[in-house]
Order: sequence, then C-alpha cells, then structure tokens
Amino acid sequence: MIKILSPAKINLFLEIGGLGKKLHNLMSLVDIVSLYDEIRIEESVTTEVLFHSEWTIPAENTVTRTISLLRRIFNVNKGVRIEILKKIPPGSGLGGGSSNAASVLRALLKIWKIDLGEKRLTRIASLVGSDVPLFIQGGRCIVEGTGNKIEKKGVSGMTLAYYLSIPPFSVSTREVYSRLDSLKIKGNLTEAREKIKLLNEEIELKHMENIEKIMQNRLEEPYFDLYNQAKGVKRQLERHTGKKFFVSGSGGALFSVFPDRRDAETRTSLFNAKGWKSCIVESIKTS
Repeated sequence: MIKILSPAKINLFLEIGGLGKKLHNLMSLVDIVSLYDEIRIEESVTTEVLFHSEWTIPAENTVTRTISLLRRIFNVNKGVRIEILKKIPPGSGLGGGSSNAASVLRALLKIWKIDLGEKRLTRIASLVGSDVPLFIQGGRCIVEGTGNKIEKKGVSGMTLAYYLSIPPFSVSTREVYSRLDSLKIKGNLTEAREKIKLLNEEIELKHMENIEKIMQNRLEEPYFDLYNQAKGVKRQLERHTGKKFFVSGSGGALFSVFPDRRDAETRTSLFNAKGWKSCIVESIKTS
C-alpha cells in the first residue's frame, strides 16, 4: 500500500489573458501549502475509488479520469483500490482535485512500473486538468500558458504562512471564467511576468507590505460579482486583522499572507466569518 499526502495550492498572483483554442492563457505564481488530502493506494483485483468526504464528489472526477487515461495510453488492465480522505474543499480555489490527480498519477506509474520522463509526465498530467502539472512539479512555481508550462527558475523558496478562510459553498470555475469573458476583462501577460519577478524578489526579502502591493488575482472581480457574500467576508476579515485578503484560483477561499505561523496566529486570533472555516498553513517543498 502507498500512502500519500496530497497538498493544496494558493495563487499568490494570477493574471488571465486571452482565450486560446479551449482555455484562457494565464500567468500565475503558485505556492504549495500544508493543507492535505490523505490518499491510500493499493493493487486490487477490481478498480475502486472511494472518497471519505463531507462534500459530494461526482462519480467521474480527476482521479477516475487519471486511471482511465493511463490505462488507455499504456494498455494497462490491472485493478487498483484508492481511498481519499478529503480535507481540501472542492470548488475552493485550492486545487484539491488537481492535487489528487497528480498524486495518483505518480503513484500508479510506480505501481504499474511505467517509466516516464518529466516532459511526457507533464503532458499527460495536462490532459487530466490544467492545474495538474503544477502539482507534478511541486513547490512554489510560475505557471504559464494554459497551465502546461511550469517554471521554477527565479522563484523564491522562502517559506510563508497563510491564513485561509474557506466558504461553505462551492465555486464553479466555469461560471467565473464565463463572467470574466462577459465583463470583457483581459490582462496583460507581459506585465504579469515582470510583476511576478518583482514579487519573488520581495518574497525573498519578506517585505510583507511590498508583497501585498504586488499580489493580485484577475478572477477576483468576476468571483465577487457572482458570489457577493464573499466580498462582504473579505471586508470583515480586513477590518479585523488590518491585513489585505486575496482570492485563490477562481474563487472560494480567501487568504492573507504572513512571514511566519506565529505572526499569522497573532494577527488573526479570535475571528472567523460565520459559516466559513479557517486554518493557518505554510509553504511546503514537495520536490
């Protein structure tokens, strides 16, 4: 049996450009953080995927797609039993489903003794979902294209802490992007690259005020447009903590950034928005 901790992600910076053939082009700085789903995988006569979750997980999901894809590409007929204890809420902008897919993909390649180079592994991961390749690489990274280009050169490895506030509802990524298009919003990816470079420099120095000034998420406006309650919670959090709060991914979770866990605990103590769950997480290095 293989046991895996499948981590969440936070978008420190997310700019969205024009729509390609199927997906939008983007530029993002992503951090991998210490909120985990727990996965157990073992060989079996039949194939079974079980989720232990307070949220409803559809029968067809990133994990079942990963299994089907590998079987088709490599002509594998072996069974596998997978159990996943969900702690990363679906539809929260924290990438739990993509992380699960990446973890299962790597594990199945090991179990089924399939040897792949990193480039082909990344290409296969991108067929499952646009966020899966960043979890294949692990650690803080720059994501480009439609999520298929991952870069670690020039990325600060300095650990940060985050206060997460997670809503009681699930956010539809498709709806948020659709609203972005209807608002006719399109960012400048060339400028985004320069901002991410500056952001990494400030992270390395842990200049928190400068970090907050550079951080942005182009999907914040359409997310708040669709889920107005989240905008009110953001205002409450900022009033209580004196910190800026940001949106991760296409929405759901709100977060603030701190130099370390102690500072996060001190600044955010004794407050939680009604119905929202909160936790403090830190950057992790997974590769």
